[in-house]
Amino acid sequence: MRKLHDDAVNKLSLTNAFVFEPVLHFKTNKECCPQCQTKLKVHHTDTRKVYMLDIGKCKAHRTFMFCPDCKGVYPPEDFEKSVPSYSNVGYDVMVLTGRLILCEHHTIMETLSELKKRNVHISSSQVAYLAQKFIFYLSVLHQQAGAMLKMRIRQKGGYILHIDGTCEGASPHLVSAIDEVSNFVLANVKIPSESKEQLVPFLQQIRKQYGEPLAVSSDMGRGLLSAIAEVFPNTPHYICHFHFLRDLGKDLLEEQYSIIRNTLKNSGISAQLRYRLRYYFDNKPQNINVGEIIQIAQTSKPINMQDSAAIKQLCHVLLLWALDGKKQGNGFGFPFDRPHAEFYRRLYVLWEQLNTFQGKCITNKPIFKFIARIIDDLSLLVNDTQCMAAYQMLAKKQTVFDEFRQALAIALPNTTKGLNDAGEDIAMDTIEKRVKMFRNDLVKAKGYHKSTAYQKLIGQIDKYWEKLFCDSIKVSTPAGDSFIQPQRTNNILEQFFRGMRRSHRRTTGNSSMCKKLHSMIADTPLVKNLDNPEYMDIILNGKKSLEETFAEISQKEVMKKMQEAKKDETKIPRKVLLLVRQKETMAKLIYLIAS
Repeated sequence: MRKLHDDAVNKLSLTNAFVFEPVLHFKTNKECCPQCQTKLKVHHTDTRKVYMLDIGKCKAHRTFMFCPDCKGVYPPEDFEKSVPSYSNVGYDVMVLTGRLILCEHHTIMETLSELKKRNVHISSSQVAYLAQKFIFYLSVLHQQAGAMLKMRIRQKGGYILHIDGTCEGASPHLVSAIDEVSNFVLANVKIPSESKEQLVPFLQQIRKQYGEPLAVSSDMGRGLLSAIAEVFPNTPHYICHFHFLRDLGKDLLEEQYSIIRNTLKNSGISAQLRYRLRYYFDNKPQNINVGEIIQIAQTSKPINMQDSAAIKQLCHVLLLWALDGKKQGNGFGFPFDRPHAEFYRRLYVLWEQLNTFQGKCITNKPIFKFIARIIDDLSLLVNDTQCMAAYQMLAKKQTVFDEFRQALAIALPNTTKGLNDAGEDIAMDTIEKRVKMFRNDLVKAKGYHKSTAYQKLIGQIDKYWEKLFCDSIKVSTPAGDSFIQPQRTNNILEQFFRGMRRSHRRTTGNSSMCKKLHSMIADTPLVKNLDNPEYMDIILNGKKSLEETFAEISQKEVMKKMQEAKKDETKIPRKVLLLVRQKETMAKLIYLIAS
């Protein structure tokens, strides 16, 4: 039955609907010249192979009319509304391809498969080109809708500008600007670096297009802070609490944490403990009797030192517990999560307790030797005085850092929200009082004046104090006055960039985005707006679909956008690249310099 069903569906598909390629006839609706009312005559006809979603592959027979008096030529309007100039693929195919790849994160092969079901047989390179073309059309449409977007933003009382960038390795920086109120992606740019000189023109363009924002939110990048201060000098500027806390935590903890991390790496303790698990337990944790271990933990009776099986199971669990320390964390990353420090702590506790336990089982020689080997594995590491001193200092510093986390009420130690944490829902004045109390307590603490790390922490808090705490912003709308509390984090952009990286991994299988950021069109983030019904309502402007709206865009504007994208200053021109790869030429140049 399943086979019969599949055969029936295949027979009903567009692929099998026509024995011969269908021919569609296109002709202008005009019978007379719009200028002089002279009856139009046939100028010429042609036939083109085109692909459209509704019918798949077909032949388009076009009839061009002309006026004998005015000499004006009139092409068939319906065809121009269906297929772009200099293309054999319809707008509907381009929109579907763009949505599949950019919005639904399909691979090129998956997209090809979807198109083939609609009798659209094009190459993989053409699919990639159509996805790029979709972005250019969307970019032009976004630019044309600028006035309407500005009007809608004003109706909402203004916009809160969130700005951030992403890069990887030697890639250019992709900088995006999003409005917190409407959730519109407003503008994007690709620049070599996040320097003030590169960012100022971008921010000036945003100010010219959308006016002064109610507030600006960003991270603590020097170039970004300077550029915002120059372009928006009278606008409240707030920094992301998460970025602020992360940067201060790194400065405070990095020195000691790196010592612990490097010591653990150089000691090879993880590999050694995994070897013990393989050697003594065949690396089979499923053999552990969990009920028996829980009973041992809950009972107050001492362990029978002659019960070798029970003791071995206990040691097996403890080794797994120690190794699991490397996986501890809540998804925030360093300095909020400190898995290497937790791993070291567990190893020290294990070494200390096994030393005590070994003396009790001296009568059980096999177990005594077994425990002695584990102690020997751990001894070199726990007796490293530099690592121990670093851990003790880190323990003090991380207590201070965790107190600061509690004061700012964000990325708390027990939360599991990870990088999506937007902070606790607490009044801003309450947070400000907490941070002030934390600051004063730390300054009065014993040893503060001897610690440059704590002094630097307080210096950073004082430096950015005005940018940390924002009052509610009053906005006036047609519905009346209201108050908006700006978000404390830049999560709106951070989540977007993480989504972009996940999409890249999904479609390419490659975790690195360095090459992708080099080739990516700057306005690619605009596709996020397609999920926003309010934005779609604005750009469609009464039209039913993107296809209809794209058909009204001048091909010259799209070509202009394409030419601008090719002038990427961060990309090495092909001629230069070929030159530096010519071994003989470069050898001669090096010889000339040497001589």
